[in-house]
Amino acid sequence: MARIRSIKPEFWSSEQVMECSPMARLLFIGLWNFCDDGGNHVASAKTVKAEIFPGDDISSSDVQRMLDELSSNSLIAFYANGDKQYLHVTGWRKHQKIDRPTYKHPPFSDDARRGLDEASPPEGKGEEGRGEEGNGEDLSSLRSDSSAPSALTLGGGTDAQVQVLDPKQRKTARIQQIAQDAQTAYNAIMAKPEGLLPACTVLNKPRVKAVEKALPTVRQLCVRLFGSEKVTPQFWQLYFETAAEDDFHAGRQPGGPGHENWKPDFEYLLRESVIAKLADRALSEAA
Repeated sequence: MARIRSIKPEFWSSEQVMECSPMARLLFIGLWNFCDDGGNHVASAKTVKAEIFPGDDISSSDVQRMLDELSSNSLIAFYANGDKQYLHVTGWRKHQKIDRPTYKHPPFSDDARRGLDEASPPEGKGEEGRGEEGNGEDLSSLRSDSSAPSALTLGGGTDAQVQVLDPKQRKTARIQQIAQDAQTAYNAIMAKPEGLLPACTVLNKPRVKAVEKALPTVRQLCVRLFGSEKVTPQFWQLYFETAAEDDFHAGRQPGGPGHENWKPDFEYLLRESVIAKLADRALSEAA
């Protein structure tokens, strides 16, 4: 039975929520109406599609992708009870105030959590995931290998962890991770010995700032390519592979008169104008 649920104003500015595509956000809100009073629902894409998008041209596979997107951002968690699969809206108890709750589905617990792939971080991070909406503590990570409820895993999948205490630190850590992903892809594809360009060996403040300045354009491209603003290592791999196919941006074609020895570098390839130009060319050719 569908229920009336509440949406807090903080929902819209939650970093976890903003990482999701608009349709996944709508699906997330719709789930609240059909979850039982424990925040649980059957993990059936067909059922969810029938309940939330009954008159829309959206397939069950589309719904499943959106559910996986919510899971990857720790907004829901999948779990099993017997041979049946369920989903749980993380942070439900703090988000929904229910006077006389009734339960339709088996309760969620970490012991019942279904084995998830690496794209689904553990429950308990962030404004929605940690069960304390509205307190500003959104600890979701851009990477899929986060492993601690109160920490962001940095360093490209190493065990190094940094406690995140406030929004400014969270933002800094997220941008640092995006920059590390860009550095890794650039060095693997564009830099010597694989390519012809100088390696990015030091990820200093100017280089991290260059990544940050490029994010508006990068996020638009991620929506176009993947249906989500989330900036993943896959984007940087695709971008630098595109740059490597271009003679000038790969360093195979010299610059103009007086700049014959000039070659692009990490910062140059992170200019929004360069990213947009290469993306326009690649997408036009693909079309």
